[in-house]
Order: sequence, then C-alpha cells, then structure tokens
Amino acid sequence: MRYLTVHDVIWMNTALTGAPQRYDFDRLENAVYSQYSYGDSRDVITQGARMLRQLLQDKPFEQGNELTALVATMTFLQLNGYTLRVSSEEAPAVLEQMAQGQLRAREFLQQRAQPVDEQVGSLREVVAQVCQSLRLPLKAVLAGVH
Repeated sequence: MRYLTVHDVIWMNTALTGAPQRYDFDRLENAVYSQYSYGDSRDVITQGARMLRQLLQDKPFEQGNELTALVATMTFLQLNGYTLRVSSEEAPAVLEQMAQGQLRAREFLQQRAQPVDEQVGSLREVVAQVCQSLRLPLKAVLAGVH
C-alpha cells in the first residue's frame, strides 16, 4: 500500500494553484491521515473515499481544495492499482455534489474506480498523468516545484 503524506498533498495543491497556499495544518493532517485504515489497510476504495470526503469537508487550503482533493484521491488510487473514470467536464459537478452531501464519496469511487495492472511511476509521474486526464494545467509541476 502506498500512502500520500501531508507534504505530498501540499505539493499537489501548490502545483494545481500555481503558488503556495496558506493552510490549516491540523485540518490538512486530519484529512490526509484519513486514508489509513487501522487494523485492515487493504480496502483502497474505502481509504480513498475517506480521504476525498475529509479533504472536501475540512478545506485545509486557502485555495484549490476541491481540485486538490480529487487529484490526491486519484493519485492515491492509481498508486494502489486503480484508476478513476471521471472526465474533466463532469469533475466540477461531482465535486460540488460531494461537497453538498448529495453524492457519497465511497459510492462514487465504487462505481467509477477500476483495477489496473499497469505499472505506476513516481509520485510526480502519477500526478502528471492524473492532471493530464483531467486537462488541468501543471505549470508549477513542470517548473520543478517541490
């Protein structure tokens, strides 16, 4: 199982927004650590759904919370053998429905996540692939922001 760290999610947010954002460390740590499943860490979908829900609920960053939540979740899934089918056109509506409680993160991931056999690369490579699939600009990533 590969997990994201607080620093990974900060890096993603910076890459997505193009600049470092202020954040509430306690809320960010709580959201990122929600990906762990104590006692049984083999349910990637449930663990990803918890992190997605918590990032959307806690809104730890000054800007870019929704996109960061989606990219972090898609990255977590891909690092652990799943891909999430969501188009760039439908992503904003899906995120809004989740934020308003009209769509449950776990149900969405159960419906849309599919196992993949392909080898995954580094965190940067996976984030770049996820962002490319969502047609998101990654100026900060391409400029070498760490």
